[in-house]
Amino acid sequence: MDKQGKKGGRSRPQAVVVERPCWQPAEGGAELGRALREDLRELLGSLPVLLEGAQVKDGAALASLLARAQAPLLAVFEDVAGLPLLCAEGALDSLRELPVVVGPCADGSLYALGVAQGLEPALVAELCDAACGAGALGAVTDLLADAELECTVLPPWFRVAGEGDLLFAENLARLSLLSEGGEEDFIADRLRVWLERHRAGAAEGRP
Repeated sequence: MDKQGKKGGRSRPQAVVVERPCWQPAEGGAELGRALREDLRELLGSLPVLLEGAQVKDGAALASLLARAQAPLLAVFEDVAGLPLLCAEGALDSLRELPVVVGPCADGSLYALGVAQGLEPALVAELCDAACGAGALGAVTDLLADAELECTVLPPWFRVAGEGDLLFAENLARLSLLSEGGEEDFIADRLRVWLERHRAGAAEGRP
């Protein structure tokens, strides 16, 4: 494979992690954020993509990266826990057919944004700013509707934006160990280690 990431004459998709700090518990907040980020990078690294070594900090940095990209790019936010492998694979497959992929969260944010080559730079910049801002899902939806641009909507997922999200992630991590193939589907080894270390503290105050 050459330096442009071409294999068999075709450019490989790119992937990048976007900074967005997770909710901080009373103890181990920095370690939790690092666990989520490293689990996510492991998942993306298992895909046939060129994974950017550095994260991007905001919409402007993401738009700049897209402007230099030689292939479709999938951006995933760092506060996402245990993103299903099928979601990431589906995003890459969809970018072969449609110009935009959107991964929505129930709280109105995004967990992922995929953009193919060939879109107007001004629209790309607006999409990146919207995806990284408040009310991202509504803002991105409005931009796509105004541009009459087709997109793929991935299954909803969640980010760790509060204690309830962390408890949900903990239950998913435990269930994945009990289900056939669940440990491979829910890539969250570092999150599991963090939960083992901090479960007693996190359990305090549960109803």
